[in-house]
This record gives sequence, C-alpha cells and structure tokens, in this order.
Amino acid sequence: MSVDCRVYTAVRQALTGRCLAAACAAAAFGLPTIAPAGEWRLSDTVSADLTYVDRDGRNESSGAVLQLTPRLRLNGRGGRSQADIDYSLTASIGGGSTDPESLSHNLRGTGRVEVIDNMFFLGANASARLVGTSATSGTVDSINARSDGTQSYSFEITPEFRHHLNRYADIVSRNSVNYVTYGGNNRRSDDDSREVRTNIGVRSGRYFSRFNWNVDATRSETSFEDRDDERSNLSAGVGYRVDSHWRVRGTVGYEDNDVQTARDDTDGATWDAGVDWTPNPRTSVAVTYGERYLGNVFSGTASHRTRRTRLSLDFTRDVTNRRSSQLLDSFFFLVDANTGNPIIDPNTGDPILVNIPELEQIDEDFLNTQVRGAVTVTGRRTTATLTATVSQRDYEVTDQDEDSLGLSLRLSRQLGGGYRASVNSRYTTTDGARDGDSDSYDVSMSLSKQLSPRTRASVNVLHREQDESAGDDYTENRIGVSLISSFL
Repeated sequence: MSVDCRVYTAVRQALTGRCLAAACAAAAFGLPTIAPAGEWRLSDTVSADLTYVDRDGRNESSGAVLQLTPRLRLNGRGGRSQADIDYSLTASIGGGSTDPESLSHNLRGTGRVEVIDNMFFLGANASARLVGTSATSGTVDSINARSDGTQSYSFEITPEFRHHLNRYADIVSRNSVNYVTYGGNNRRSDDDSREVRTNIGVRSGRYFSRFNWNVDATRSETSFEDRDDERSNLSAGVGYRVDSHWRVRGTVGYEDNDVQTARDDTDGATWDAGVDWTPNPRTSVAVTYGERYLGNVFSGTASHRTRRTRLSLDFTRDVTNRRSSQLLDSFFFLVDANTGNPIIDPNTGDPILVNIPELEQIDEDFLNTQVRGAVTVTGRRTTATLTATVSQRDYEVTDQDEDSLGLSLRLSRQLGGGYRASVNSRYTTTDGARDGDSDSYDVSMSLSKQLSPRTRASVNVLHREQDESAGDDYTENRIGVSLISSFL
C-alpha cells in the first residue's frame, strides 16, 4: 500500500469513528442525530412566467399575467430523522381585466423524528393547494382561482409512544392533532375545523414472527364551526404470513359514533378481512373487505413496474368528508417503486398527481366509492402517463349525489439539442344534484429549451373549455413564456 493510500485510510477511519461517537452520544441523550450530508438533498427552482389570457363567458377576462414562483424541496433520511418537503410560492400581478390570486401556496410535506430511542416518535405533515369552490369548478390554478377556487391548508402532528412490556407484547399509542382551513373566495363554507384523535393499543412483540395480533381503542373528535363529530372504536385484529408472498389478516370490533347523518343508527359491530400478495419485488396487491353501520366497505391498492412501465391503482368505499380530502394522505401520486417518492414531471418539476374531481364545498360526510389509477410508459426519449379517477359520492344529510370521471394524458419527448416537447390533456365530467352537470376539457402544449445545466426556457399554449347545465360556460386561451433556473 502506498503512503497516500495509508493516509487516506487513516483519515477516513478517524472521521468515521468521530461520526459514530457523536451518533452514540446523541442517542444516549434521546436527541435526533444529524445524518451525513450525502443522505439529504436540498434543491431549488425559480421560475418567471408571462402569460396572456383571453377568457370568454363566465367571469370574462383578458390581459397579461406576470408570475414569479420560487420553489424548494428537501428530502432525505439519516440518523433518527426523515423528511420530504416540497414548497412553492407563486406571486402574480395581472393586467387588463385579469384578477389572479396575488399569492398562492403549494405545499406537500411530511417528516418524522425519533425523539427518544425506540420510545417517542414525533411526526408531522402539511399541505397547501388551490381547490375548486364547487363540484363543477373544473381545473383551478393561480390565474383563475379568484373566479373558481380558494386556497386550502392542512397541518397534522402525530406523536407516537411505544413501550416494550417484554418480548411478547408492546404498548403503542398513536395520536394526532390536525387542522384544516380555507381562505379566499370560498362561497359555501368558510369555517375551519380541527380534529384530535387518541389511541392506545397492545400488539404482538418480537417473539412473534409469522403471526401477529393487536387490540386497539381509538377516539376522535372533529370540531366544526356549528357542530362536533365524535367517533369511538374498539377493535382486535390478527394476521398471519403464510409465506414470503402471501399474508392474511382480519379485524373485529365495535364503533360508537355521534355524527351528522340522516341514518337511524351509526353504531354497531364491525369486521374486515384482508389479504396481501407480493409475488415479486416489482408487484404488490392488498385488498380489504368488511362491514360497518353503513353496509359493506372495501379498499385496495395495487402496484406493478417493469423496466419501462409503472402502474398504480387504488379503490375504496367508505364514509369520508371534504376536510379529509385536504389532508396529505388523500393525495394520490404516481410513485416510483424503487424509491417510494412521487414521480416528477420533467417539464414542470411537479409530482404527477392523478386527476381528482372537485368536491362540493360543504362540511358534510358522504359515502365515497372511488377508483383511481395511473400508468406510465417510458421509452428512450418519450414518456406517456395516463391517469383516471371514477367517483360516486352520496351525502349523508342533504341526500346529494355526485358522479364524476376524470381523465388526463401526459406525453413528453426529448427532441435533442436540449429541446423537449410535451402535450397534456385533461377531461372531467361531473353530474351533481346540487350544481348540475359540468364538463371540463383542456389541452396544453409546451416546447422547452435547456439553455444551461441550471436554466431552461419554454413556450406554453393552453386551450380550456367549461360547459355547465346552469349556463355558466366559458372558454379560455393562454399563451406564455417561462424562464426556469436554479441556484443551489
């Protein structure tokens, strides 16, 4: 071994030893450790957009809109901490008769810290996005949000406590406090809501390998401006891993609910049974079927990937409400099976989100039956993504019905010489008992040029049509230029 190699090896061992010593010291005091720099990534973009808008029909407007959007993303894992935070702020100035949202926020963030070694964990997630003001709003962004949308925010803290009784059982308490609020032009309901959920459970310990069991008691209270919804549940579950590919599970319990509904009874016994199938590292399927006071409920997820394709699917039937749709776990992204992170659109830098039709702006429970799916096919130069959502919503008090279908198609191709072209189209149809029928269609095209490793420019064109049975139709055309760069 040469002298240079021996010096390098000695320095590396010394630095590694210091890092391990610092990690052990932090763990002894129950403090989060700091991960090596290589395990965390901070990225940024800043985009400047100039768009000319021409809208006829409902809320006519025309003129130029100037927008500036800084964006930061932090994701990584190390020591006792992990996080994935993606935030952008769009500042808009409108000319002519346009009236864009002056400041709009877009946030998708989640994180978790092991505060006390294997005993106390603190998690949090937050979201911010623009949503439509009715089930027939159509696509909402910062340019048309003043007319058709509003800003929504959610924040949740999830403390979790664990204690090992022995190797046979653990005591686990998983709790949460979340808050949902709306701002701006929300025409149906501008009240905020908060929820406190407490849980205590006992579950199988390290002694059990293929067989597992749990007993849980959970209570939640959701406070709205004019009412409180209370839910309590006691359940016991078992699971068994048959082999490396199959796992079966089941739960029985009892629920006691005091919620706003037209049903005669919201209490009673509950049960569900499920199966998980993982035939290989590229494919996974999970299905659950059961009974509650509202009748049969079910849910399921499936994912599959090959060298050039990715498929994601989920389906559900259960009671939910509008505030739940604002919380982070309602987002449905096309996820990379290798990393677990959402797949990013190379043209916009945004996660690919399955098209989700808007909801009525009323804080009322509804029975939701929904199927969502996405498939991406990747070639050497071309990427295509098709997403779909089919929903049927039956409201618990006002007996409203909403049937909706959402489809979107994204095509992107690398042309060479630093050029990339893309075409995005979206179609949504909604049949609402309150707001009537609505059909929304848009198609956009973009041609971008990589000017340097950190900077690209693009030309963008959009055509959008909205047809409503109430006669509030409109047609919108946009053409714009964008300059996107990064500094970190």
